[in-house]
Amino acid sequence: MLRTTLRFYGDLNDFLFGGFSGPIVQRRLSTPTSVKDLIEGCGVPHTEVDLILANDKPVDFSYLIEEDQQISVYPFFNHIDIPASERLQKPNLHQNRFLADTNLGKLARYLRMAGFDTAYIQGQSDEEIISQMLEEKRTLLSRDRKLLMHKVIEHGYLPRSDDPAEQLQEVCRRFDLFDDVDPFTRCPNCNGVLQSVSKEEVIDQLEPLTKKYFDDFSQCPDCGQIYWAGSHRQRMDERVKDLLGIGN
Repeated sequence: MLRTTLRFYGDLNDFLFGGFSGPIVQRRLSTPTSVKDLIEGCGVPHTEVDLILANDKPVDFSYLIEEDQQISVYPFFNHIDIPASERLQKPNLHQNRFLADTNLGKLARYLRMAGFDTAYIQGQSDEEIISQMLEEKRTLLSRDRKLLMHKVIEHGYLPRSDDPAEQLQEVCRRFDLFDDVDPFTRCPNCNGVLQSVSKEEVIDQLEPLTKKYFDDFSQCPDCGQIYWAGSHRQRMDERVKDLLGIGN
């Protein structure tokens, strides 16, 4: 029987299953186990872990636990300078492309409003979600921690807040997106890339007041939706406007 002690730091303690009371967890193992399986057995998805120390030495997720080890588990670091070789969350290689699964529909819309390529999926199985994520090379956003525990998921994030505006801020912070925000370049409904159109091209589809007061229009080539400054801003959460640097 292998005995080991885990110490979870920061908000990783919020993920611990009910049977564990962090930040220190004692485990006994009948067979050698990878540190990934050990940590996820406590409830923490590997996508939320950025550094693991076994007796103060950095290890990766495949490391096999040994007798009487002290395992320290740290969340993603935003501003702490540690060697890149020791970090488990590698730089995002997916060029800010996201896949939001069910229950994150509002977050998907906000990310699209901010200009980020964001697919939204609901009703599919875990296998279908993972297949789309891999095929389209997207970072998975999910509130399902067991889904994020799948080994093939290298880039993922579980938003902590229930509030979509706060979730947007979390994702921008986690993936360092603030400098890449490009508002109103994507369709919030279907994720299509908006194209500038003249008033004359769409005038027969506009309401009388829209024709009178607006001159700059864009249209989604995928779903045909027409947008103008008022249609975006009026329905947007004030906190999201502040986050995206958009005036009233």
